[in-house]
Amino acid sequence: MKDFAGKIAVITGGGTGMGRELARQLVAEGCNVAMCDVSADAMAETKRLCEAEKLPQGLRVTAHVADVSIEDQLKRFRDELIAQQATDKIHLLFNNAGIGGGGSLFTSTREQWERTFNICWGGVYLGVRTFLPLLVKADQAHIVNTSSVNGFWASVGVGVSHTAYSAAKFAVKGFTEALINDLRLNAPHVKCSVVMPGHIGTSIVSNTRKVQSGSESDRLNPNEIVQALPCLKGQGIDTAPMSDEEIQQIALDRARTFRDEAPTTASTAAKIILDGVKAGQWRILVGDDAHKLDERVREMPERAYDPEFYQSFAKEVGWRLG
Repeated sequence: MKDFAGKIAVITGGGTGMGRELARQLVAEGCNVAMCDVSADAMAETKRLCEAEKLPQGLRVTAHVADVSIEDQLKRFRDELIAQQATDKIHLLFNNAGIGGGGSLFTSTREQWERTFNICWGGVYLGVRTFLPLLVKADQAHIVNTSSVNGFWASVGVGVSHTAYSAAKFAVKGFTEALINDLRLNAPHVKCSVVMPGHIGTSIVSNTRKVQSGSESDRLNPNEIVQALPCLKGQGIDTAPMSDEEIQQIALDRARTFRDEAPTTASTAAKIILDGVKAGQWRILVGDDAHKLDERVREMPERAYDPEFYQSFAKEVGWRLG
């Protein structure tokens, strides 16, 4: 697929981050976009940004509230798309929605763990299941599943448990690689890519706690403050003398830093992904840190989870995670 003009793209998690930037860049290339997200307000802002430069006549940008972990909501999204985009086919599917959280089998609740896993893995699986018939009806189509560097390296540092997100992203990577041959045998005009970003400047940290807590507030509730303590202690921070307000400030600062001081912006990440689709790449690494981590893990897989491995890598690329 060398260009996107006149095509129809589905983007999950289109309200913020890479999803928003994918929508903006696709629309700029003349592609119709149907996005879903759990936040109608966030999607309204994405749509406003898409339309700011005046859409070409007939181009459609539609927004649909849906939780990708719930199949009935994805089916409703699909049916709304068919009606509002006046189509029975799509050309591009970006399974981009994701959250963090649920890092530990010990300190996270089962509900938190499964919420993360069901969005990050289940959303990809259900997204493909739901939209595959529409992709097959197109003359050419492409599935783009967002994994992570945590799809080949299950850590963000020795002081932080990271099981739910990593397990989900490994599943996304394996599923997409298996799809290559499944599509070749059964729908050869449909291609697929697995995207593995490093640290990208998005709002995933703040969005995660909002989804997990069911609150739009930026402030931690009392239970979240309690749950933050083991994580901070694991990073060598003495929380004993800290007030609740100081812990609140650490959480706010980390969410801001993750978004604003990342080595790769969401806009740059979206361009890398779209360029990779045009080039027919089935494996798209996003960011210099992703490329370097991939090389290191391949070079010394048996040492990948040693403290020294993370410390030297974080120093090299400037990571301040975990």
